[in-house]
Amino acid sequence: MMYSYITLDLGLRRLSKMFSHLILVIERDLRLLIQYKLFLVIRWLWYFLQVTIFGLAISYLVIVEDYLFYYAAGIYVATLYSTAMFVAFDISEEAEHGFVDYLLSLPINRRVLIIGRAIGGGLRSLIATLPPLIFTLYIIGVRDIPVFIEASIGLLLLSFGVAGLGISIVSFLKSGDKTDILLGAIDAFIIRLSTVFYPKAFMPPYYSAPAAINPLTHAAELFRWGLGIQTEADPTYSLVVLIAFMIAMTTTGIYLYERRMEGGGWT
Repeated sequence: MMYSYITLDLGLRRLSKMFSHLILVIERDLRLLIQYKLFLVIRWLWYFLQVTIFGLAISYLVIVEDYLFYYAAGIYVATLYSTAMFVAFDISEEAEHGFVDYLLSLPINRRVLIIGRAIGGGLRSLIATLPPLIFTLYIIGVRDIPVFIEASIGLLLLSFGVAGLGISIVSFLKSGDKTDILLGAIDAFIIRLSTVFYPKAFMPPYYSAPAAINPLTHAAELFRWGLGIQTEADPTYSLVVLIAFMIAMTTTGIYLYERRMEGGGWT
């Protein structure tokens, strides 16, 4: 009986220590947000110009009802995606300055470190895109608060999943230049092969098939559903897809980070 109590106490202490380390990693990632003031301003300007100029102009040319609202919600999801992916550039830059080796020398479990970075990167992207989100809610409005809260969970899942994807890519390549090129290529395809800009019903079959499994499609459709905009996707199914995407990308990030850091460092 005494042995069981000791084992339980040690287990609880270990969990408490891991949780405190996780909070420290998340807190550090959130603090990094201050360093990217110019990047954030450019992102916000890009969003506002896309909606108020391009989106408004296109809405007069297409036959989709309330296309401006449809487009604004999709552009916000694209902005969230690109901001969450920035964690990959953080890790790449830290590696170039030798900071990754310092992090690996700390008494923090690598899994805790990478999970904290994925969570921190996801939360940071949501905070960083608050002005575009507020503007989106202002022009569209929220009809049902509980429905919107459920849809917002999808945005959180997308942020965590994209951060995990970025960590996976940079951990696998271990090169800032290669990461930059590959992320640019992925960005070009994953955003345009989704319903961020246009409904799936207007896509040719060779576009609509990839769009159907694209996490950005499900995040955009879930977000539109939360705002009361007509969508083509089942909200429950979209939520399941985003949960699977988040788990898969975080797990992959943990696996690649641990395998690629087996030598104890980045190089």
